Amino acid sequence: MIKCIFVGHSYPMLSKSIFILALLLIFTTIGLKAQQYVLIKGQVWDFTGEQLVGAHAFNKTRHYGTFTDRDGIFFLVMNPGDSLQVTMVGYKPYKMKIPQKLSADTYKLDVTLMGDTIMLKSAEIKPYPETYAELKQQFVKLKVPEEKILDRITLPNEIYRSKYANPDGTGLVIGGPITALYMAFSREGKELKKMSTIMASDRLREKLLSIISREVLEKKFALKSDQQIDDMIQNCNITEEFLQRNSGYEVIRFIMRCTGRK
Repeated sequence: MIKCIFVGHSYPMLSKSIFILALLLIFTTIGLKAQQYVLIKGQVWDFTGEQLVGAHAFNKTRHYGTFTDRDGIFFLVMNPGDSLQVTMVGYKPYKMKIPQKLSADTYKLDVTLMGDTIMLKSAEIKPYPETYAELKQQFVKLKVPEEKILDRITLPNEIYRSKYANPDGTGLVIGGPITALYMAFSREGKELKKMSTIMASDRLREKLLSIISREVLEKKFALKSDQQIDDMIQNCNITEEFLQRNSGYEVIRFIMRCTGRK
């Protein structure tokens, strides 16, 4: 029973309003008690008993979550009936539903996550062969699953095989993509490519010097060294085909236009 006592004057309307407000506060309090919240203190482990740091604890019903700390512990406010999910990369997710009728406001939960990874066979990493002969030897020694099938295949006779043998007697010539792969990535292939570029540059320079003398290039264009001549050839995009199609006079005019000299 609620009694309202006022000193001095009587306010019947005000007393009625206060009574209604008090009833609303009582019903609101009852409603809050019916809406029960639960604090989940969880700790996440792996199968070996190690705490998992950074595991994600997520309330799937209300779409919010948190992560475990350095001890594998998380705190999450849940409602009875909410769905909890704990996940981490490399592990199978853990799922559970909070029971409807709980007698306490705080619960401790231990979660063990099982591994969800595929173990692959170990790979042996070897240094890349430095010479083409070493590559061929490694290629011949390579064991493949189809080796038993290859043993049943009749190979060409010695006369036919001799046509494709290397002159140094190191075996058959390996052509096609194997050679392209080796020339692109091996140390020997890179050195051969560099040497080929230098030799092509030397041939083009000698071709130009056979048309225009070195003295003319030095006096008229101030090209004193082979490197300066090579740089001019590259900057002016002079090719061997261009030198074959044009006379010395036309080549000089072209170089004058390219270098901006008169």
